[in-house]
Amino acid sequence: MLNVPYTHTVFTIPHELHKLARLNKRIIYGITMRAAWLCVKTVCKDSENVGGLPGMITVLHTFGSDLKQHIHTHALITFGGIDHSGKWVWPKRKKKIAPFRQMCKEYRKAFIKLLKKEIANGKIKPVDNLEQILIDVDKKRWNVRNGRPTMDTTIIERYLARYINRVAITRSRLKYIAHQDKLKSTVEITYNDYRNQKDGEPAPKLVKPLDPLVAINQFMQHVLPPYLQKSRHYGLHSYQTWKKHKDNIPKSIKRNTDTVKNLFAIIKALLGKEPIQCENCGHTEFDMSIVSSDPTWIFNFITLPSLRAPPYQSKKSVILS
Repeated sequence: MLNVPYTHTVFTIPHELHKLARLNKRIIYGITMRAAWLCVKTVCKDSENVGGLPGMITVLHTFGSDLKQHIHTHALITFGGIDHSGKWVWPKRKKKIAPFRQMCKEYRKAFIKLLKKEIANGKIKPVDNLEQILIDVDKKRWNVRNGRPTMDTTIIERYLARYINRVAITRSRLKYIAHQDKLKSTVEITYNDYRNQKDGEPAPKLVKPLDPLVAINQFMQHVLPPYLQKSRHYGLHSYQTWKKHKDNIPKSIKRNTDTVKNLFAIIKALLGKEPIQCENCGHTEFDMSIVSSDPTWIFNFITLPSLRAPPYQSKKSVILS
């Protein structure tokens, strides 16, 4: 991350699209994050807002505190960006990147455009009345919660980091209440009651009892499709874009620029070894290539038993013998 203020922005899709998302998890989840970036990129490109290219880190959430379906993406957005000349520019407003209504409108526009493209390509499993649903959500104001910029991003960084390698709920918030009659056993979920939260105070805790099978179902609906990248980097936080602009970014707003370099220098000094060199030319840079495994290699060392069944003998043949 850069040594600049960041805004914590949450992009949420309407609940009318939840059923469609359950049938098309990979596509809808991807659109949720891509549309958020297109929204931020568009509003920041406007000279009345920023007039530059920002950086953004997103983490996908598909759940609420009580395990209900609540598809949204958390985004950390740089409070400023790089203009066409390569200079760092700050937003025109002190407390936000762009007006709230503009953010909501651009997010809705980008999401529906991407969704219609996937529908036209035949990649979406449709639900009943899909056309009417798209008309209805296009008339709604989508929820984009735009936080104020802050230099102290430690709290939100730790909050989002906890969700990168786990799903939905921790063991500490789950409790199984066993009963002699298994049909009466329950699962209790402790969750935050955000609706009754007061400003400046932590959300009160509530307990929701669930049938064990219902609890398992609610948990499993938040298991992401295989290899879906739930944390993504855009703009200045994308590697290729950063590589292109890093020389133009002022050193004063770069964070921990020498950490990795110093770490490897220390490791090298402790090991006291020179880097590996080519025996022929003495070069220290190597190209890496994938060597495919031999699927028959294991059979050089073990012998599998024959899995063929014994020949079938009829009763008649047994009697004759």
